[in-house]
Amino acid sequence: MALPLLRAIRRAYSRDGLAVLAKPGPAALFRAEGSANTVLVRSTLLDDSLRLARGRFAEAWLLPNSFRSALAPFFARVPERIGYDTDRRGGLLTRRVKEPSRTEHQLRDYDALLLSRGIPPDFEPPGLSLPAQSLEQANSALVAAAVKRDAPLALLAPGAAFGWTKRWPPDRYGRLADLLAERGFSCAAVIGPGEERLGDAVAASARGPLPVLGAGLDPLELAALLSLARVVVSNDSGAMHLASAVRTPVVAFFGPTDPGRTAPSGGPSKVLDRYVFCSPCFLKRCPYGHECMREISVEIAFEAVIELVG
Repeated sequence: MALPLLRAIRRAYSRDGLAVLAKPGPAALFRAEGSANTVLVRSTLLDDSLRLARGRFAEAWLLPNSFRSALAPFFARVPERIGYDTDRRGGLLTRRVKEPSRTEHQLRDYDALLLSRGIPPDFEPPGLSLPAQSLEQANSALVAAAVKRDAPLALLAPGAAFGWTKRWPPDRYGRLADLLAERGFSCAAVIGPGEERLGDAVAASARGPLPVLGAGLDPLELAALLSLARVVVSNDSGAMHLASAVRTPVVAFFGPTDPGRTAPSGGPSKVLDRYVFCSPCFLKRCPYGHECMREISVEIAFEAVIELVG
């Protein structure tokens, strides 16, 4: 979601150095995108403050809304500290921007920061260039999982870090894999770290073999894996956005969240939702029967895949 802002800043400051400070996973994506001259991996508050001080940065653009994210630039005495006036951190900023209403897509969440400095927003969708090494790792993962490569590849991403309420039921992913296999697709489930049990549940619900892979890949390698697919079927998740960023067609399930805010952008996509009286609730625990996701049948998902990619 931050890549359009990064491109806009790069365009506005074409001759200046541009650095990104990020957690390890996102750092790999920022390196691949290429707008930044330097990508620093976030460490302790003291280490981050010292590195920013040594970098002699003129401006710090604070994308997280947390109090903590403003501390390192403040301690490093970066002259301009630009961010939304949230989490009681206004005193740490030199340019406090009123938080927007956040009714548009999340890609637009940072536009107000750009406009506060007279910089035109970038309206192109996020995109990633994949290095050869990441593609090699992705191909190796497919080989190690014995995924058949003689048919169009359908990758099913059943996870969602937000919580189980964003997840289409695991057994339905398995049944969808069976239908797609009958239609001539080679299918595999793609999971992230800590989702091994979820992957096992999906594979166990399929009648035929369903390889599970991805837990050992970093975000850039996962994006490379998704780029090799003919179609990705996913919840509203990081995998969905990575697939879209590499322009792989995506069928995405939405229930407790709002596709107006986080729908896939960039590649071909179909959003499946069955909004009920409480949608979107943005809750991590459903007080009812999870109807918003359960009312999306396997047959509806199968038809969406066929309509999207044939």
